[in-house]
Amino acid sequence: MGEPQLDRNMPSEWVLLIICLIPMASGGTTAPPLSASPIVFARNLFRAVNDVDPPVNMMVSPAAARSAMTLVFMGAGGKSADELRSKLILGVGNKSKIAEHHAETWSEECSCVKKGVALRLVTRLYFNEEEKILPDFNTRAMEFFNAQADPLNYLNPEDSVKKVNKWLAKQTFYTVRNLFTPDVFSLESSVILVNSLFFRAKWANVFPEQLTKVDDFWINPLQRMELPMMQQIGKFRYGESKKLKSQILQLPFEKSNLTMMIILPRDIDGLPKLEEKLGQLDMNEVAAKSLMNDVDVIIPKFRIEFNIDLKVPLQKLGINRVFEPGQADLSGLFGKKSLQRISEARHSLFLNVNETGCETGPETDVQPEVVKDNPDRKVFKADRPFVFAIRNKKNVYFVGHFIKP
Repeated sequence: MGEPQLDRNMPSEWVLLIICLIPMASGGTTAPPLSASPIVFARNLFRAVNDVDPPVNMMVSPAAARSAMTLVFMGAGGKSADELRSKLILGVGNKSKIAEHHAETWSEECSCVKKGVALRLVTRLYFNEEEKILPDFNTRAMEFFNAQADPLNYLNPEDSVKKVNKWLAKQTFYTVRNLFTPDVFSLESSVILVNSLFFRAKWANVFPEQLTKVDDFWINPLQRMELPMMQQIGKFRYGESKKLKSQILQLPFEKSNLTMMIILPRDIDGLPKLEEKLGQLDMNEVAAKSLMNDVDVIIPKFRIEFNIDLKVPLQKLGINRVFEPGQADLSGLFGKKSLQRISEARHSLFLNVNETGCETGPETDVQPEVVKDNPDRKVFKADRPFVFAIRNKKNVYFVGHFIKP
């Protein structure tokens, strides 16, 4: 297949981009191998996002963000495209090969089944109805990203916001609501990118609800709060890292190769130092330190809703031109003379962790198993701030930290 014809001229002034992918058919000084690129990008993005003061509950989806910006790469040209290729670690292939690789990767991972893991990565491109885009962009976007560009009336912000919010809520099963307000369609706005990943999964080993008890969660050495703590004893991948001064636990999801990995610092106030060290390691390196053990697991029920403008951390990674007036080249989307840029890149996520899994219904009458005494049993009690990542060896779908209820 030849190079997508994405570099022809066509003018435009306004556009709104919402990135959403649903299940599709067949996704240092030395560059990492292409297969490792998503893991390396996840490390880099988490390090860039994790710079909020004061600290708050936070998470980001490196997989979703990279997918979104790869679509932007398809519509970019010149130095803007070069910068995206480099910092997203897309490799040396032409746009056709990169798009095909993206589709193959996500066709393997994306599903919305009733059992096992459900992933929905939502993508759409909105632009001002008075403008035009290059027709071949939609052809490629549909074929490889299951996305399309649709017109909106930017001069009627109330109606546009209503349409976008309704669509996004439906695509995320109403976990992301009312993300936009009318002021997003201002005269200063150019391209607005919005990205979300819906996730639902059941634990391979469900936590019995009757074992959930209120207990202390230490926010810092002087402050604690009470919250529901789930408990179970079973065989899990567990490890201890002297370098990270942390315990590592992997909780597998049913019928999936995905796990939630929790990295728990030994010290109540050890999260900042842990995350500083994680900036030099990827999640596969951390996961490799855990082996099957008999573990007494105690973790909190928690939920996080997090919205961020990805433009800020992406600029820290060196992705600048596509955001800058006069420098952005989106000629693959609008044509050579376009003055468009990405003025905002909204990334909105929701995660609810409970006894059954993540954003799942209650399990009926799960009885705790009778377990024998084991003096070698490990104890993993997440009663202080920790890092978590939902991942497999190929990608990191969520990574963040839980600091307080």
